[in-house]
Amino acid sequence: MAAKKVKKKIITCIAAIAVIAVVIFAVYMISNTTPSDALDFDEVRQSAGEPAAPLSSSVPDTSKQLNGHYLVAENDNYELYLYEPALSIIVRNKNSGAVMESTVRDESRLENVNETWKGFLQSGVVVELQEETNTMQKKLGIEGSGASVAVELIPGGFHAKIDYSAQELGFEVEVKLYDDGSITASIPESSIYENAANKKIGNIYLFPLLGSTRLGEIDGYMFVPDGNGALIYLDDKEGRFDSGYVQKVYGTDIGVGESYVLSLLWSKYETHNDPETILAPVYGMVHSEDKMGYLAVIESGEEEASVYATPNGAYSDYNWVTAAFRKCATYIQPTSNSGGSVTKVTDRIEYDINIRYLFVDGDEADYTGLAKRYRDYLLEKGEIVKNEDDFKTRIDFLGADVENWMLWKKDDVVTTVDNIREIYADLNEQGVTDILSLYKGWQDGGIYDLPVDSYDVNRNIGGGKELSKLMEEAQDKGIDFYLHTDGVRANPDTGSTTFDTVKKMDKRLYEEETHQTVYDTFVYWTPQKTLNNLNKLSKNLNRKGIHKLALSEVGNTLFTYTLGDTMQTRSISKYIYEQALKQTGDTLDLLLESPIQCYWRYTNAIVDMPISDSDYIYTDQSVPFLSIALKGIIPMYGDYVNFEANEREYFLKLVETGIYPSFYLTYENPSELIYTNSSDIYSAQYSVYREQILNYYNELKEINELTKGSMITKHRTTDNGVTIVTYDNGVTLYINYSNADASVDNVTVPALSYAVGGV
Repeated sequence: MAAKKVKKKIITCIAAIAVIAVVIFAVYMISNTTPSDALDFDEVRQSAGEPAAPLSSSVPDTSKQLNGHYLVAENDNYELYLYEPALSIIVRNKNSGAVMESTVRDESRLENVNETWKGFLQSGVVVELQEETNTMQKKLGIEGSGASVAVELIPGGFHAKIDYSAQELGFEVEVKLYDDGSITASIPESSIYENAANKKIGNIYLFPLLGSTRLGEIDGYMFVPDGNGALIYLDDKEGRFDSGYVQKVYGTDIGVGESYVLSLLWSKYETHNDPETILAPVYGMVHSEDKMGYLAVIESGEEEASVYATPNGAYSDYNWVTAAFRKCATYIQPTSNSGGSVTKVTDRIEYDINIRYLFVDGDEADYTGLAKRYRDYLLEKGEIVKNEDDFKTRIDFLGADVENWMLWKKDDVVTTVDNIREIYADLNEQGVTDILSLYKGWQDGGIYDLPVDSYDVNRNIGGGKELSKLMEEAQDKGIDFYLHTDGVRANPDTGSTTFDTVKKMDKRLYEEETHQTVYDTFVYWTPQKTLNNLNKLSKNLNRKGIHKLALSEVGNTLFTYTLGDTMQTRSISKYIYEQALKQTGDTLDLLLESPIQCYWRYTNAIVDMPISDSDYIYTDQSVPFLSIALKGIIPMYGDYVNFEANEREYFLKLVETGIYPSFYLTYENPSELIYTNSSDIYSAQYSVYREQILNYYNELKEINELTKGSMITKHRTTDNGVTIVTYDNGVTLYINYSNADASVDNVTVPALSYAVGGV
């Protein structure tokens, strides 16, 4: 028997190593399959399933110039101009004459700018140089840095080779104009070279000043993907800000020490809200008076990109929005237990960079137009497909958590299977029949007994037979009932975490501190282990006849980590998690919490969709960008209503955005959880929220019956504070967030309420 066990373990280890090798090889091949010539690059994109718009085919008149730039490509609506010495471009709308420039050419406008930022403002491409282990990176533009540029015109645009000879590094850039009005800018990984041992590319910026404006000279705004969306106006900020918006696409990277810092109170309690994760790799610029704008979609390299939006007064008089692509990272390597450390730099992170600028003009040159352009782009590319968008109220339940009791853990059960039956029956009597539910804490050991890789149901909530019976009953009643689990976290107190857990670049185990009394630390499974766990769980659930699973963390957690002595990048994390979701989704209906764009195709709905933004002091307006793009395409459910401070405002936000309501419920008083890790659930008892659930359901369902299956075509806010949302079926919603009645379009909207028009 012992020999058989040893043999089985050896076979399992060999199989695991083989899987890892195949995955790493596949990711390597994907990230390095980018030929440098233009035609092959398009072939690769098409072979990956992405539709490529026809290139601008007209032969440009290169003698035609604009502000020192010469014409290199044009189509029916746009012209693309180039100034070679700075690799600067200008995009001109042929119908209106409006332009967007990528550099500042007027020297008189740079009198008060230091040399570093002057080079940044005057260059179409900027590199941040990482020298040895210096954590501060040096910005290198093109002009003034000694860089040489060699340009070759190609169909639709140009191909440029940039050499920083003094730093012994360089790369190639390709820019193309397409007939659909989009422009791509790309840097193939295969074109990058770094020959100096102590000099590396830290970050690369592609056309960071495209569409930039000075002070308040042009009316408009920058769009940033903060939460559901936010705008930074292009007005004169009068020096109020010394920095701007900076967030990493798809969240922070815990593998190299990127994370928020707990402030004050001995670093044990958060005194600020976490920033909203960027779910979509986009940013934009709109010139309102010129009726010209663009949405930049990061098509490749988004895992390593950060979005920067800098208002005037921070570094210069200019407003600019861009993406910075990280090509290496620094981290602190401890050298002793007494506090000694050294700074190290990772190897170059290999991936292609590609940005597609989707231009809009005329009446579409606003944030609604950008969102609609994004919607069309996602549908054309196959990133999303149109799902049934039937209204449902999300009613989630917490089954059990545990507390320390004498020498062992004691279950604190707050919602049993029979309790859920009772709640469903009561709601059904009141006409609430359209329900979606996630059941958390159903597993033996409670909500934080992780990982969950089998259908092992806590007997104190009713056991496996009763839970299976409840799910069958729910299905017969048309209720979508999902079992929930965290696919990333591991609990060292409830299972072995000696192997297969994430180690950061400094080779130290990543530990997430909870500052709770029961389980104070969690770790993360490697993506490979998550893949294995989910495969095991899905097979087990299918054998039990269970076909609905909700996952948290897997859909929005990317990190760099080490496997042996090898750096595994966020691209590898993304690839393996995608395989996990694809394989699990082949046999189970999946729901993902706050998934990032690349995983939207794998979820039946988006759960925990942000309803607003992070409310930074430098953002001027929250806009429902993601809601406009996705409403009518895929169902969206918001954060839990019972944890919102301003309940009425939150309700109106649901009306405005088309996001469906969510409640997190317990049958018993949540005070029972005070000694558990769920002690933050302070208000969730069904009896307390029953009337609110009924009110939300009746009002929001009535609105949804009018807008069902329709998409948002216009969104704007009037001078008297009324937000107007128009759907493509003609229905218009008027939402008044003020404390006074307001009148718009001959419609009176009561204070803190809404009205419906067009029906």
